[in-house]
Amino acid sequence: MLTAAGVGSGLDIESMISQLMALERRPLNRLESRQRDVQLHISANGQLKGAIGRFQAAARALGDGGTLTGVKAASSDEDVLTVSASAAADTQSHDVVVTQLAAKHRLASNAYADENTAVGTGTLDITVNGNTLSLTLDGTNNTLAQIRDAINTDAANPGVTASIINVDAGSQLVLTANESGTANAIAVTPGGGLAGFSTSEVNAARDAQLTVDGFAVTSASNSVTGVITGVTLELRSAGSASVDFSSDSRVLADAVEEFVSAYNGLRGNIKALANNAFKGDSILLGLERAINQRLSTPVTLPDASTGYLYEMGVTFTDQGDLQFDGAALSETVAGGASRVLDFFGAAGGLATGLDAYLDGYLQADGILDGRIESLESRKRTLDGQVANVEYRLGKTEERLRAQFTALDSLLAQLTVTSDYLAQQLRPLQSANPTR
Repeated sequence: MLTAAGVGSGLDIESMISQLMALERRPLNRLESRQRDVQLHISANGQLKGAIGRFQAAARALGDGGTLTGVKAASSDEDVLTVSASAAADTQSHDVVVTQLAAKHRLASNAYADENTAVGTGTLDITVNGNTLSLTLDGTNNTLAQIRDAINTDAANPGVTASIINVDAGSQLVLTANESGTANAIAVTPGGGLAGFSTSEVNAARDAQLTVDGFAVTSASNSVTGVITGVTLELRSAGSASVDFSSDSRVLADAVEEFVSAYNGLRGNIKALANNAFKGDSILLGLERAINQRLSTPVTLPDASTGYLYEMGVTFTDQGDLQFDGAALSETVAGGASRVLDFFGAAGGLATGLDAYLDGYLQADGILDGRIESLESRKRTLDGQVANVEYRLGKTEERLRAQFTALDSLLAQLTVTSDYLAQQLRPLQSANPTR
């Protein structure tokens, strides 16, 4: 069997097949071009969605006034306590003395040979803060390991974690309260045939004890909230520390600066896409116009006054980008940070409105997801068409090769016959050269 077309006849059959297949591939080339175009548009829509998402995130951060008030809390001794403050923090300085940290209650059982030792049969009640887990132990579930697993997996667990330690004395079941404080002390009551099962205290349950400006405070947790309005104290050790507050306007400035940067990034993305995948597509023009209209429209504040973007230190350049002037923002903040926060985050505020508008593009059934879903559906259709055409082309090439192989073989046979006849006629021509 011939392995290469044209070997027998000397014809350039490979070139003939290649040229014929190039003609046959024209429909496939058109489909593949459409495939690439659809994939380009899918990627472009994803790129636009990402840029809009970054701008929305920056707008949403500006709309969240609780994170932008810039209240900065500090502890004079972070080995004693650390401190954090919310927007509603009482910013007066306070003196804190920690005399005792809160601790979790911990009990250990008497020792057994190993964790697979049975402790007897009966009932075992474990109570924390008025909630009780009752276990019934029989001959199938009464080893230390089985009791541990039953406590940890039971839906009625009152707030205890069980473990096993293996020490010189043997294996012991250890029960640790999930929460600190005296209210979360663990009580274990064995009954029935569990008279030999007992527990002893390893760590006592304790409440945190401290004073704030001389006033006594007791807390079940070392994370103390509500004593100072808007402030959380994280207790670390016994000792004294002062808690001080200051204004941190940089938080707000950073958020505005990020907003400006995200807008400029989105605008650059829109410009690039408009010259490529979105050329002639009205969606970009509509998006940019709607955003710029919101940026240019004054905002009516809760006090009925009118706020302008330039007051926030943000203005347009001659090229249409945004630029940020921190000094202008600081000047507005000096007159009251609430004006800035309301401009961006109040009902009808700039950032609040932008956030809601951009949701129309980004939500699960939004504009861009709808476009991407439609494009992906078209791509799946094209993928199927390409696969079908490639299959037919494969069959066509097989057919052409079979036909040309047969032709090649026939021509080779005719050549052999012709050579044979010529060889037979040559003596006759030599005997009668005049004829």
